[in-house]
Amino acid sequence: MPVQLAHQLRNLGRYRQILSVLIKYGFADFVRHTGLSAVVSRSLGIFGNRGRSEAEFIQQSRETRLRLAIEELGPTFIKLGQVLSTRRDLVPDEVAEEFARLQSDCPVVPFDQIKAQLEREFPGRVDEIFQSIEEMPIAAASMAQAHRATLADGQKVVLKILRPGIEDILSSDMEILQFIAGVVEDYFENVGFDPIAVAEEFSRELKREVDLMQEGRSTDNLRAAFSDDPSIDFPKVYWQATTKRVLCLQEIEAELLANIGPDTFSQEIRTKIVENGSRAVFRMTLEMGFFHADPHPGNIFARPDGGIIFIDCGMVGHVDHETRLHIAELVYGVTRNDADEVMNCALALAEMDPDKIDIRRARSDVQQMVDQFIGVEMDRIDLGQVLDDFFQTLRRYGLQCPPDVVLLIKAMSTIEGVGAKLDPSFDMVTFAHPYIAKLLKDRYSPKAIARRVKIASESYLRAAEKLPSDITAIMRKIRRNELKFDFELRRIEELIETVESATDNVAHSLLISAIVIASAILVHSAPSDTISLLGTLGVIGFLTASLMGFSLMFKSWRHRRASRMMVKRARKRRK
Repeated sequence: MPVQLAHQLRNLGRYRQILSVLIKYGFADFVRHTGLSAVVSRSLGIFGNRGRSEAEFIQQSRETRLRLAIEELGPTFIKLGQVLSTRRDLVPDEVAEEFARLQSDCPVVPFDQIKAQLEREFPGRVDEIFQSIEEMPIAAASMAQAHRATLADGQKVVLKILRPGIEDILSSDMEILQFIAGVVEDYFENVGFDPIAVAEEFSRELKREVDLMQEGRSTDNLRAAFSDDPSIDFPKVYWQATTKRVLCLQEIEAELLANIGPDTFSQEIRTKIVENGSRAVFRMTLEMGFFHADPHPGNIFARPDGGIIFIDCGMVGHVDHETRLHIAELVYGVTRNDADEVMNCALALAEMDPDKIDIRRARSDVQQMVDQFIGVEMDRIDLGQVLDDFFQTLRRYGLQCPPDVVLLIKAMSTIEGVGAKLDPSFDMVTFAHPYIAKLLKDRYSPKAIARRVKIASESYLRAAEKLPSDITAIMRKIRRNELKFDFELRRIEELIETVESATDNVAHSLLISAIVIASAILVHSAPSDTISLLGTLGVIGFLTASLMGFSLMFKSWRHRRASRMMVKRARKRRK
């Protein structure tokens, strides 16, 4: 508790700034309702002025105002918005769409600070490693800044350097975000997402973002995976100039897709670019299970021959073989109009207990979705769109799409958008068909079925081999009177606490009543014309009873508030 209090005091200035911005953009009611104003009570004299400025934003939607507030709050919150724009399993669609518009351009860090950062990472070796480093950055984002440089051997590279002090800023802001998430969780119902889950997922994402060694390893792995395909490449990582805070990559001499114009490439080359991008994404997601999760035009370079190079592998996804097989089963169930098969696949993907959702209503909604594909051939099914529509349908039942499947859907949808921009005539669905067919073959071919039967048989055989020894162990414990059964009575501690609190309240009430009665007797017995010991003791008794009464009322209020929060959390768990 003292450590937590110290953290809150340390961040008090940042709390004031955040709440001031929220009030500025029309969220004063939120600050008042949650009681967060107590954290910054001195600075909230601005309620009178800033609260009135809400009229300036009343014509804008809540999502737009939230985006504007996030942009003003700086790097951590901008990154939060960008992450959430890809996580429609965590936030409503309208919020995700608005956050996709967030601008990540940030002020440039002066080069002397960048040079000092490099000196800290390579003590006394900067001049040995680099011939030169350009002072003007080629990009300045919320977490890092990029500079062109030349290695000692003359190799042209790009340095991605974390902003100095960004880790301390992120740590401080994450403590605040987790605190605010807890407040939102306690005070608001039906906000459309799980605030604590959002904060936890964002914390994990940030840890990956600020470890450039991890991004370097991901880049190296993907580069090695496509070493057999000359049309798809990833930049080389120069590890002698790479640390946790500095990533050194081969400089790409090609056209960034985000910058190409309508006449930059011929139609034939454009089609090749889309084919290569689509092949790369479908191979990564459906065959390898390790993929670049953000293949937008700003992260893809195109060569004059139509070859492509992916950059910025900070956001990657992992989909294991079992998950890919469940995706195949889901597609197969859609093509066969089998809602039960589709529902079972969803529950397996989300690792959800069927007893915790209204399975009948959920199956009915799934059936309506599946009915849309009656008569549609498998080679006309858009896998990314099917998965997205499916999990959006089931989200209302508390069934959340696994994070890496969300990234898989995002990667597919993003590359489809790239294809639509470069070559609108390109048939992405038909192009993806061989990869989906291979998944189905891996799941339903006679060879695959025989392999699963073999694995299941071996599992049953091992269980049968252990059965005699297990039975012997159980019988031995029965003979020795050592067989025990453990029962867990859920929430019994909370019941005990409630009973103890009620008992304490009754005891205190009886004590207060006894003091009041005794004080009344003393006052009644005291002479009325002079100050006496009896009268003084009686008055002291009344004052003591009053203080105890107020204390009991405050304690009861706190306990009722805690009980309401406890019931709310229990309802949420049952959902």
